[in-house]
Amino acid sequence: MEYVVSCARLGGTVVGRYLFTGGKIYTASGRRPFCQAIACVGRRVIAVGSEPEVAMSVDDSFEKIDLAGRALVPAFTDSHIHLMHYALSLTNVELDGSSGPEEVAARVGRAVEGARPGSWIVGQGWNKNAWPGGGLPDRSYLDAVSQRNPVALFSKDLHSLWVNTAALRLAGVGLDTPNPEGGEIERDEDTRQATGIMKESATALVSRVIPEPSCDALAAAMENAQSELHRLGIGAIHNMDGASSFEALQLLRSTGRLKLRVTQSIAKENLDDAIDLGLASGFGDDWLRVGPLKAFADGALGSQTAHLLRAYEGNSGNTGIAVASKEEIAELVGKAVLAGISCAIHAIGDRANRDVLDIFESVKAESAQRRLRHRIEHAQLLHPEEVRRFADLGVVASMQPVHILTDIPVAERHWGRRSRWAYAFRSLSKSGAMLAFGSDAPVETPDPIRGIYAAVARRQLDGAPDSGWYPEERLTVEETIRAYTAGAAMASADELTRGALTCGSFADMTILSRDVFSTPAAEILDTRVTATIIGGQFMFREGI
Repeated sequence: MEYVVSCARLGGTVVGRYLFTGGKIYTASGRRPFCQAIACVGRRVIAVGSEPEVAMSVDDSFEKIDLAGRALVPAFTDSHIHLMHYALSLTNVELDGSSGPEEVAARVGRAVEGARPGSWIVGQGWNKNAWPGGGLPDRSYLDAVSQRNPVALFSKDLHSLWVNTAALRLAGVGLDTPNPEGGEIERDEDTRQATGIMKESATALVSRVIPEPSCDALAAAMENAQSELHRLGIGAIHNMDGASSFEALQLLRSTGRLKLRVTQSIAKENLDDAIDLGLASGFGDDWLRVGPLKAFADGALGSQTAHLLRAYEGNSGNTGIAVASKEEIAELVGKAVLAGISCAIHAIGDRANRDVLDIFESVKAESAQRRLRHRIEHAQLLHPEEVRRFADLGVVASMQPVHILTDIPVAERHWGRRSRWAYAFRSLSKSGAMLAFGSDAPVETPDPIRGIYAAVARRQLDGAPDSGWYPEERLTVEETIRAYTAGAAMASADELTRGALTCGSFADMTILSRDVFSTPAAEILDTRVTATIIGGQFMFREGI
């Protein structure tokens, strides 16, 4: 039996004392993955085990909570989220599910009606791959509804930006504007005029002239988003946004309003400043700490800019975009490692994944000396020869199962038979690689229940295909939840206090409406979160 004695007061404040029994309790601990009861005092778990064992650690002052057959798991961690962008998406023009450029224009037109003349209209979520024909739109649709208001609409994967003429004018994009390195300004073949589509690093030409919200406004938006994440059972995140987001998070932390445990990445443009300040991965406290360097190797599947070993199906001239060269990424990684900063590199295509693995192999010894855990973000398409290298190099596969729900037809169309090695969850896990799961929100919903369904069923929301998409890559519910909890904590080197429920760990827990471990895959989507507890405090509670 594991047992820790705790006091009734911490720092002079009366703390919660809870005993949970009567349900399926998953600890995510290798020693004892399931148990009958768990007790916590204040921020920490004090006892885990059978009901008689845990009963020895509690008294009548504990609130006894009968799970009534529900499942209790460690609070979910979203291992890859853009918190600032997600927060702003809750107030921007939502374009997900639009049927084509005409409907997008109609939604923008409605937003223009309520906007001040000259103010920016920003939105996200349009997806050409879901439209008839699958072609890229142009600025004429937006010009028709907004001539005085600049419009900037991010694609669903955030790797393309659709703008109107007013936005191009403010950004200074003209006939002689060159493509930035790692990006492309789409142009009409005959006139050379910009069509209004900016890809990869070219999106920054417009993004940099969009006024940023104040730190106070960002913090307020992120606080609202935090409440939404609590409702989804999320207690911790790995934030992939940059310095503005970090500043707002520090404001929330200093004012006691940060109620998510955040690992904050370092954007490549801020790496030198971080090194000059002496920051290293792991610096911070229980709520906000410095995480890995975040950099990009390639683009995305949705925009057909993921870097491939051979061309996209039906497009012999396109192997995607290397957002940064292999040499540039290697220089960044080497600099970060020497400063004690771990690395999280975005790689979606099989060529990009191979290149990043090569780079991590070149710094394996130095990384081991500094106990750094590197990650590949997304790892969506792999060459089979690369699967084993994740485990051999100790590289975390930071993946987002929820992408499957919309990517199946897109991958089939553009990657063809190579899709056998897309989202290779089972193969990676079987090789010994560490999996850490997230959402990439606002690209997809941050709802872990949808992510669990995607990893276990490998079907779209309508249930297709019946047998699952490459079903040999499916995971069990337990394996999937482990990647959202213990795996995520290991990815950020936080496994001693987070990700698993053991004596002394933080009392970060999520209660689900059913025993999801025995639920048929097709019914997982019917599961809902009934409570989220972080540091022994109920952040969300419904029906418990």
